[in-house]
Amino acid sequence: MQPQYIPEFNVQAAVVKWLHSNGWIVESLSLPHGQRIDSVGNKNKLKAELITLGIEEKSIRLVSKGEDIRVRKGDSLWRIECKSFGTDLPSSTVRNQFDRALASTVSCYDRSQGLQLGLALPEQYLKYIEDRLPQALRMALNLWVFLYAKSDDKVYEFAPHQKLPS
Repeated sequence: MQPQYIPEFNVQAAVVKWLHSNGWIVESLSLPHGQRIDSVGNKNKLKAELITLGIEEKSIRLVSKGEDIRVRKGDSLWRIECKSFGTDLPSSTVRNQFDRALASTVSCYDRSQGLQLGLALPEQYLKYIEDRLPQALRMALNLWVFLYAKSDDKVYEFAPHQKLPS
């Protein structure tokens, strides 16, 4: 069965839902943009999602650069990078996309107390996570992994100390 295209927006929206349901306050979002991405449509979908969650759109900054999701709870800050999954791409291209997403996530690191990093990806990236993101690095960076499952439009979170599914 051919893997389906999974837009970054779907991953981002599912992570925002999970974060909101766990008491995190969304500070800023960087909506996906680029070729073949409907930025206006995504912004309208985002507004609808926020209304559904009971979040006032004006309370969130939409930014064009930086992490895809920035949330806060008390003194804790989470900076999360999201990625899409394309179809009909050679494995080297998918690996390169994973490497870029990981690099973007790591670039958000600083030694701030309470900083948590997050990498949110469709579950199709699991092989690359297992091969290229050792648990020791996840623990050193306090890097959480969010796997998006298109089948139920949910994310499954894995703390740095947790093993990923096989």
